Amino acid sequence: MKKIKLLLSLALLLAAGSLFTACSSNSTKTSAPDTGATTATTATDTPAPAANSADNDNSKDNDGKDPITGETYPEQINIGVIEGGPESAILIQENYFKDIDVKVNAVNYSAGTDINNAVVSGDVDVASFGSSPIALGISNGINYKAVFVSYLEGGNIEALVVKKSLGVSAVADLKGKTIAAPFGTTSHYALLNTLKLAGLSPSDVTLLDMGGADIVAAWTRGDIDAAYIWSPALDECVKNDGVILTNVGELARQGVSIPEIAVARNEFAEKYPTLVSQYIKALINTYDLVKNNPDQATKAVAAWEGVTEENAKGQVADNIWVSGEDQLTADYLGTRDSKGKLADTLKTIADFHTEQGNLGSSPELSVFQNAIDTSFVELALK
Repeated sequence: MKKIKLLLSLALLLAAGSLFTACSSNSTKTSAPDTGATTATTATDTPAPAANSADNDNSKDNDGKDPITGETYPEQINIGVIEGGPESAILIQENYFKDIDVKVNAVNYSAGTDINNAVVSGDVDVASFGSSPIALGISNGINYKAVFVSYLEGGNIEALVVKKSLGVSAVADLKGKTIAAPFGTTSHYALLNTLKLAGLSPSDVTLLDMGGADIVAAWTRGDIDAAYIWSPALDECVKNDGVILTNVGELARQGVSIPEIAVARNEFAEKYPTLVSQYIKALINTYDLVKNNPDQATKAVAAWEGVTEENAKGQVADNIWVSGEDQLTADYLGTRDSKGKLADTLKTIADFHTEQGNLGSSPELSVFQNAIDTSFVELALK
């Protein structure tokens, strides 16, 4: 359904005189998530509709150069958008990229691990996605900086769905069952935490590395008993003999914080800080819409994901969205001189993956502090 909507959007863009193509290469499926750059699922081939025209006139005001660095602007900025990410939905559906000075190539990816791969290859310049692949990426030296916290996950934005027919009433009842999740993602991180809190280890269940589409197919065939995943795959499983057993909202209440974070590729950000700040402004616009017109934000999420507004509502209402001003407080990015709790959260995630055997070693806290850059938010707020 989403691909049809995307194609229709692209057709409209063609009529306006511009078409932005997706990255043509698919990432390779692997069962090893420890680098944070290997992917558990193939990236979606269909691009998200670009949010501004190739004939954007904004660049005329600065002679096609970044006004801060003097670097000549690239032909386009490559923005990764995440399947099932409400911030991605709102950015695209509300056309919030329209004020970026260059052409926007917005490409939809099915998981944050896919975005890590795209950053490494230079195919993504900025993106907002889950903190688990970002913690893994920083731990393994991917050259990007965390520049914004879109929200803290809550409610059913990611959840553990089980077959009703199993009669499972508690996570501990899943011992010996087969559970799927995209390895290296926030769902994988949430699942491992959920098992641990229930007194189970990964060896007590059979864990399968699957992306959303593969989970739906395996669920339909009866190959898996449960899955930790996000929409729209989550909704499909619930519709087909599924019931949500627990979710990231419950994890948050138990002290497990899972933020959605925007990153910027270092080389791109150093040359074009103005473009990165304009991307940050677009993210701030998503916050403003959620707070001032949540009904419209819900409609945007529903349209992007191809789900009902009822199902989309929780993705808007249940998350803790973070304003531009709050980014620079101790709870989130912090300041240039005193980095905030985001660094501690990323360190905690890396420590957990090390404990679980998904990461060789966890870097010092200073590595994560140095991977946070507040300058782009500061610029966006001017």
